[in-house]
Amino acid sequence: MSPRRAVIIGTCVVNLPVLAIIALGFLASSRLLQGWFVLAGCLLSIATAWFFWSLAIPYWREWALKSGADPDMTQMLAERAGLVWKRGKVLEKTEVPLSDRSDHR
Repeated sequence: MSPRRAVIIGTCVVNLPVLAIIALGFLASSRLLQGWFVLAGCLLSIATAWFFWSLAIPYWREWALKSGADPDMTQMLAERAGLVWKRGKVLEKTEVPLSDRSDHR
């Protein structure tokens, strides 16, 4: 698989759900809550989306690698696409490594 295709698929299976979580959270908060609770609901939706991203990206990385995508080129394209953070940056460390999960085999 080409790195470009892996990034396109990653965008669809990771970033689109992230955007949907945020959008639905903002919509639900603005419709159902009032005052400061709207802000709290919006922040909660962002936190939930980030949590999803933190869990999903390592699975995507592993899948891309197993599918034959060059890891360095995939990383570079994924950074450009906004799918992942640059290597070594603080925000990259929010990814939850697969080895830390008891359900991963």
